[in-house]
Formats: sequence, structure tokens, C-alpha cells
Amino acid sequence: MLDLPKVLPKPSGREGGPSPLPPDLLPDVVRRQPVLLCLDYDGTISEIAAEPQLAPPVSGAADALRTLSAHRSRVKIALVSGRTLADLRSMLSLPPGIALAGVHGLELLDWTGQFESLGSVEGCRKDLASARAWLDRMVSAGSGFIVEDKEVALALHYRRAPRRTARCMRDSFARFITEQTSSLMARRGKMVVEALPRLATKATAVRTLWQRAGHEFKPIYFGDDLTDEDAFSELAGDGISILVGKVRPSAARYRVDAPADVVHQLEALAAQLGIRANETQ
Repeated sequence: MLDLPKVLPKPSGREGGPSPLPPDLLPDVVRRQPVLLCLDYDGTISEIAAEPQLAPPVSGAADALRTLSAHRSRVKIALVSGRTLADLRSMLSLPPGIALAGVHGLELLDWTGQFESLGSVEGCRKDLASARAWLDRMVSAGSGFIVEDKEVALALHYRRAPRRTARCMRDSFARFITEQTSSLMARRGKMVVEALPRLATKATAVRTLWQRAGHEFKPIYFGDDLTDEDAFSELAGDGISILVGKVRPSAARYRVDAPADVVHQLEALAAQLGIRANETQ
């Protein structure tokens, strides 16, 4: 198991940020070889929302995934998210044959429908209980904070909290996790800080998915957040990593502007697969 830092380091990234994704790159790849298509959810195929339950997939995302899922010999699809598997299923009606990796890689539902945990969290239970008690004590109802209890992880969302209060609470929670727990790490995302078992990493999820898909599949990963950086780094030199959103330092090689652009890329992949299917008939 990877010996992960307690706080995710800032990505070193490339000077000036990732390059714009060439419009024909992914269709050209899938024309030549099968691909493992991994996608984050929030900020990647959905817009970021004030509350987690208010973030449906953007227009066209579900249809594009459904179309791509019909070409399973050429593309294997996986959603890799901080959300739980149950939460992902509630947000997106998925066809059979799409893998799900939830809670930053702690939960996995593979393409056969088999569920497993990618690491034991039994040694984290006491620290999770301490973090849960800290949140119960420090976060008041109606303060603008949302506590999301994922059982094996805890997320403190502060998008609706006053800025100064949010910053103070975020830093205090991160400091508590770092200084008062030994099995958890503080992982910051977009207006959220999470208490996660140290073994939780999207890199592990992507590595496991790639091994099961087969290394003849070229991995492609779309993600928007700091929590996607370990997956970007995992694929350096072997896959295609794409940051979704504004330019920032990142381990990703390429970038697109928004979830709508991700949908356009999915549609371009589906179109290329349709052309290839017609050519082989």
C-alpha cells in the first residue's frame, strides 16, 4: 500500500498549466486501440453545486455514456469519485457495464457488478469517530456548513458559509485531522475538506481498474479537483490526463474548460466508435 502524506501536497504541475486538449486526440486514440475512460463526477460531468445533492449530470452526459457503454470491447468506462457508490447511483442512471470507484478509491464496483473494498478501514474507525465528534461539537445547524458522513470518510462542505468563518473552520478541521489522528489525512477540494483514511487514493482505483481492463486499454482520465492529482500523476507517461476547468498548476497533460467540453469529447469518441463499427461490418 502506498505511504501517503497526511495532507495532499500541491501539484507541481507544468509551467503555465496543462495544454489545451487537441480536438482530434481522443477520437484518434480510440480509432487505434481500446481505451479505459475514467471520469470524476463533480465538476467533470456535473457542475459544482452549493450542495452535493444539487449536482445532476450536465446535458448530454448520460446519453453519451450510454452510447459509449454499447462499445465495451473498445471502451471500458469508470466513474472515479469522492462520492459513495450509492450517491453516484442516485445522481446518474447508469447502464450496465460501467464501473464505479467511490470515496476516493475506497469502494469499487467493477464491470462485472462485483463490489469490494480496495483497503481495510478498520484501523481508522477510532479516528473517524473522533473526527465525527469534533464536527458534531464545532459545526452548528444553519451556519452554512454541510457535513457529509460517508461512514468511511467525512466531508465538511463550506460553500454556503461566510468566507472568514469558512476559512477558519476549514483550517481548524484540517489541523485537527493532521495533529490528532494517525490514520487519517486532510484532503482539500473545491470548497470542501475531507477526513479520509490515508489509504484512500484515486491513483489506487485507476491502477486497479487498468489492471483489470488489461494494459492493451489506453487509460484516459478526466478530473477537475486537487483530489484527482494523484490519478493524473499515476498516468504520467502511460495515459492521457485531462484537467477540467480553469488553468492552474496540475500534473494533468491537457485541459478543457468545463463539463460541457467533456461531453463534447465523449460524443466525439462515440461518433468515432460508430464509424469504426460501420467500417468493420
